[in-house]
Order: sequence, then C-alpha cells, then structure tokens
Amino acid sequence: MINIVINDVIGQAAFKGWDEAHPLRKELTWLTDVVRYDNAKEQRNQILEQPVRRWYPNWELLDKAGRDVLIALFQRARGRYETFYYQDREDYACALTECIVTAAGGETTTQLVKRYLIGLSEYWEEDKKNIVPSGTFAPVVKIDGSTKTEGTHFTLNDATGIINWTAGTSANGALTTGQVVTAQYEFYYLVRFDSDIHADISPYPDLWQAQEVQLLEVSE
Repeated sequence: MINIVINDVIGQAAFKGWDEAHPLRKELTWLTDVVRYDNAKEQRNQILEQPVRRWYPNWELLDKAGRDVLIALFQRARGRYETFYYQDREDYACALTECIVTAAGGETTTQLVKRYLIGLSEYWEEDKKNIVPSGTFAPVVKIDGSTKTEGTHFTLNDATGIINWTAGTSANGALTTGQVVTAQYEFYYLVRFDSDIHADISPYPDLWQAQEVQLLEVSE
C-alpha cells in the first residue's frame, strides 16, 4: 500500500487550477454471480450483501507539471497493483446518529461502523477502517450519551477502526450489556486504479485532460 491520500496529491501546486469538477460519477455495485442454463433458467449466487464503490473523478485540464504528477502516481502504484487512500467529498464522515453500536456485554473493543439509508427499510451497515487521524479530525466517542476521552477512556486504531476500551471506561475496561456506543469521525476509502493504462489527450497546446480515471474500492 502507498501511504498517501490522492486528494492531497491533487492539491499540490502542479495541479493549480485543476480539481475534481461536477459531474463526479460514482457507482455502487452489488456482486451477484449468475449462471444461465440451456433451458433459460438461471441460478443466482449472492457474493456481496452490500455494495462496493467505483469513482470516475472528473479531472479537468492539467498543465504539463500536473500531467507528470499523475503519471508518476500511476508509476508509483504500478497501475492496478498498489492501493492508496481516497476521500469521497460526499461520503467522508460519520455522524453520531449513523454510528450506533449496542454492547452485548463484556467486550473490551468496539468496531466503528456507519449506517447508510437510515430511516428506510433497506438500510445497511458497514465497518469503517482507515480513520482520519485525530491530529486532523478528532473523533467524538460517547457511551450512553456521555463523551469519552481518547487516551483516558479509549484508544482508537486508525487502520482498523477498532476502539479499545481502557480501565477508565469501567472497572475492567469492558462494556456492560445494553450500553450504546456512538461516534463521529472522518474516514478514507482504500482504493486502487482500476486500469493499468493511463490515457490522456491534449485538447489545447500544453494542456492535458485525463481520460476515464477509475478508482475502485478494495478491502485488505
């Protein structure tokens, strides 16, 4: 994995005047394996119960320096080989009402989650990893509405999104049955390029336009 956030690379001086522009196309994909038989019947095998994401960033004109930085990133990633971070400008944070975990009792850890489509019958919940470090955005963590302090009541593993409760939380650092953990935090998506090919065009002298850059959500 390359420990960079592609949004930060885009913000470099080489990309002055070049950023994501509307429309930004994003796909949600539910994976189903479909086997069709000669009699027209089919067998459907569900692979994922919740979607994976694919982004098509609409990156506008690049000067030569910007183009070179993007090609260098493809080289560093070896095309589709390496992963890196991406922060979706529409889906980068979780509110207290979206991260709700009820304790079974006795556990000393809690996985951060985010609920999507709250209020609808078909909402789903995702474990969240790759949390933005507290030095950039300090998470707010509560138990039954009472705010807990990082370092005193808990520690947070940014890579896994797992809260580890300490003895400051209770007598033994364990949650009791029915306690409700809520959290507010920001996160990155782990992604890779979905092509080994970098393509661009030069619509004007000394200006370049990236073609069909795709970022695919992955899990490692």
